[in-house]
Parts: sequence; C-alpha cells; structure tokens
Amino acid sequence: MADTINRIDIDINTWVLQVVRLAENTSENQAVMELLENKMITKQQRNYIDEWFDNFAQVFVAVSDIHMIDGDGQIRYSYVPYEGYVDKERLKACTQEAADRPDRETWLGIGRPLCREAGEDVVTMVRAVNAQGEGNNGGAEGILVIELNPDIFSGLLLNNHSMFPNQYTLIVDRNGDIISTNKKVGHTWLDEIEDRFRQGIRKFELRWEGKDYYVCGQYNGVTGWKTFSIVSLNDFFPQASELQRAVFTMVAVAVLLAAVVILLISYTFTRPIGKLMTAMKEIEKGDFKIQVVNKSRDEIGRLTESFNFMVSKIDHLVKEVYQEKIAQKNAELEALQAQINPHFLYNTLDSISWMLMDIGADDISDVVVSLGDILKYSIHGKDVLVPLNEEVQYIESYLCIQKNRLEDRLCTSMEIQKETRACMVPKLILQPMVENAILHGIEPMKDGGRVRITAGLEQQNLLITIEDNGPGMAPEELEQCRAAVYSESGATDSIGMRNVHRRLCLHFGKEYGLAIESRHQEGTIVTLRMPGTRLSAEQEQETDGHSDCG
Repeated sequence: MADTINRIDIDINTWVLQVVRLAENTSENQAVMELLENKMITKQQRNYIDEWFDNFAQVFVAVSDIHMIDGDGQIRYSYVPYEGYVDKERLKACTQEAADRPDRETWLGIGRPLCREAGEDVVTMVRAVNAQGEGNNGGAEGILVIELNPDIFSGLLLNNHSMFPNQYTLIVDRNGDIISTNKKVGHTWLDEIEDRFRQGIRKFELRWEGKDYYVCGQYNGVTGWKTFSIVSLNDFFPQASELQRAVFTMVAVAVLLAAVVILLISYTFTRPIGKLMTAMKEIEKGDFKIQVVNKSRDEIGRLTESFNFMVSKIDHLVKEVYQEKIAQKNAELEALQAQINPHFLYNTLDSISWMLMDIGADDISDVVVSLGDILKYSIHGKDVLVPLNEEVQYIESYLCIQKNRLEDRLCTSMEIQKETRACMVPKLILQPMVENAILHGIEPMKDGGRVRITAGLEQQNLLITIEDNGPGMAPEELEQCRAAVYSESGATDSIGMRNVHRRLCLHFGKEYGLAIESRHQEGTIVTLRMPGTRLSAEQEQETDGHSDCG
C-alpha cells in the first residue's frame, strides 16, 4: 500500500513540475508581459500568443483552459473564447492566492471553471507574474491561471495497480474535496480519515459499516494534496477468506450434485410409472391398442411388459367377443331368412296392395307397400354399409306407416344434401333414432308434433340429425340418458340408442358416434357423426338406378 501511494505521489510531482516549468517560461514571454501591461499588441503578437498556448496545450492534453489576468483583475486573455461569463468567487480566490504567494504557484484543487457557466469541474493552478513597464511605476502584477481536466489524475491511479483487488485509492485536495478516486467513497468516511491524518497519523485502522479497514496516507508538499490508500483487513488475510469460500463452494457443489442425483433417480422411477398411469387412463376411455415403451430390464420394465401383454390380451378378447356377437346376429338373421321366403312374402304383400287398391282402400294399400319395402330392405343382402340414399328410402317407408298410424299428429320433413346421398352408413342406423323420436317426442303430445331429419357434410364428416319438438328432457334426465347411452350397459329403454352409438364407434373409431342435446318443453336433437366416405361415380349411378329394392 505504501509503495502504491509513493509511486502515485512521485507521478503527481513529476507531472506538476512540468506544468510549473511551462508556466515559468510563459511568465518570461515578452508578448505575454506586454499583454499584462495593457499595451496594445499587434495582430502578429496576438497570433504568437495563441501559438504559444497551442504548443502548451499540445504538450499537456489535460489542459482545459488558460487565462491571463492583469493587475486590475481583468481577464486579458483566455485560450478558450468565452462570452463574458466570469465566476467572480473563483476569480477572487485566484487573485487572493496569487497575492498571498507571489513567489510560487498555488494549486487550488478541484472546482468550477473560471469562465464557463456549465461544464465539468477542473483542477486550477494559479501563478503570479511580475511585469515591468514604464506605465506601471516599476512593476505591475499579473496572474496566470491554468485549468486542468482531473481525468489526468485518474490515469495516474490506473497506472499504479495494487496487489489488492478491492483497494480504494484517492487523491484529495487541501479543501478535502476528492480530485480523483478509483472507487466511490462517502464524505462521512473521508472526514473521519482526514481527522486522523491532521493528527499526524499516517497509517491506522478504521472500522466502517461493520468492516475493518487499513488506511495509509501521504502528504504532497508541492500541491498540498493528500493521497490515501484503503484496504479491507480481509484482503490482508486472504487465506482464511479463500478457505471459507472454498468450503462454501464445495458444500454448494455437493448439495447441487446431490439434488441432481436425487432428481435423476426420482425421474428414472417416476417417469415409467407416470407413463403406466397415463396408459391406464386411456384404457378407461376404451383404447385397448395403447402400448407403453420401456426398454429397461428392472422391475418397472418387467411390470410394463406385463401391462402391455395384458392390454393386448384384453384387446384381442374384446375383438373376439365383438366378432362373436356379430356372427351370432348374422346367424340369427340368416336363420330368419331361411325360415321365410322373402320374395314370396313380398309378392304376397304386393298382391294384397293391388287388391286394396281395387276396393278403394288406398291408404291401407300404401301401408302394405311400405311394409313390403321395409321387409325387403331388412332382409335383402348382407352388406354392413349402404348408401345413405337407401337408408333414407327405408325411413320414408317407415314414416309412411307411422303417419298412417298417428294420422295428423305426426308431421315430418327431410333435408338431405345431394352430396351426402352417396355416403356410406351402417345399415338400419336411422330407424332406431326415428322410432325413439316418435315414441318419446311425438306420442306423449296430445296434438302431436314434428320430426325433422337433416344430413350434411362438415369437414369431410357426415352429420345426420333427428330432431323433434316434443317435451324434451330436464338437465338431470339428459345426463341420465347420456350416461346410459355411453356406458357398456344401461337402462333397457336406451338400448337402441346405445347400440347405434356402439356400432358407429366400432365401425369408424371412438371419435365418432352419437350426441344428444335436449331442452325441457323444447325438444330433443340426436346427431350421428361418421366419416363422409362416398361411393365412386359408377357406384352412385348404379345405386340411383336401383333405388327401389326390387
């Protein structure tokens, strides 16, 4: 520390003495003397003075301004032109210092510029200049004022690095103002340091804000300034601090590593379990095709393998049961077809229809024809999927019978978009829905009601709605109905809708099926959602040509 402030003090003296020599040369300059004697100087002399101070400023780039003041206190020259502003207090201080010490220069320290109202503070040097001339009774005093940028002293601090990284180094003028410092220092702290220094103590310990510091100071006899170096006592004993930091670092690293290891172990065990839980939730939703990927050979890996095997087995059994049920239904249907000669029965109904027409019973004839069409459609062919157009014709025959039964109490309408008629739908998918609408929506109403059937395409999906304006359902009844439809088993009065929903899910996937909306005393809407798969153009023409099931 002492070496550091010694080097800084030597650098200050070296720099200051060079400025003083140039100031002495200036005081001996004839043109400058004539300027101070209030003589009229020529333009050539004025240019010479400017050139003199230009050279001065080039040698010392830290020069901010130079002023020449005559014996009457008037500024005769300024290196940097000014517009008439003069800090009178600063001017008074300069003249007083020159009068008090006429034989040498004086360093006022840091303060405001003499002739600039705004700007950064400067360090001011004042020197008295004696001029001889005939009009001055043997002599007249003048003053040379040199203003310096304090950044030059900051450079001195930077050039003298300390071995202590947190060391405070500062230069203080004779008024106690900081000229330059490498770190910001509070004035309260600085006042306490200067009090000790004025007592003649150059090296001492100081406690500040709970920390202990070591202070070393030195007085500069040329400028009257002081240089202080302040270091925390902890920097004098770095071993303990370094050891403490090393221990804290090791503990922190150990805790961090332990946390990482715990997280990795936890992740290794919990992630596969989380996958199993997610897969179980999917199974609860009816997805039996899900498989969990786990390549580990530990207990969880073996548990995952067993789970995948169990899910595959369940999926196989579900398909097997479903296929058995379909085979059973097909067998029952084939048995029925084997017992009844459909063509004979259809021809018999056709004969009855003609007989009824002969006796004028046209309404009954229409019912018989519709019944024949229904019978023929029900037992004709083994196709699982049929064009919507055929299903619509079947529903028209069914509604013909229902209208004859309910007379004026049933009103129906169909809005089937043309592009939907070639879409493939499960056979006999609409009749249970229409029957349900009539049974629960129309028949309970004394004056009857309306059943509306629509079909349209939405984002390549076929949507078929069956709507009635019957009594509808209260929210509690609607929730019970939905629960019965979407469950594997439910109330017997929802078995038709549940079977339709399951057929759609099994045919097309669980994202398709049946949706129910209802409002009390407003009616019920049932929507069937399935892919809008269409027949080819040739198949459409063939279907249009054989729309009557003959």
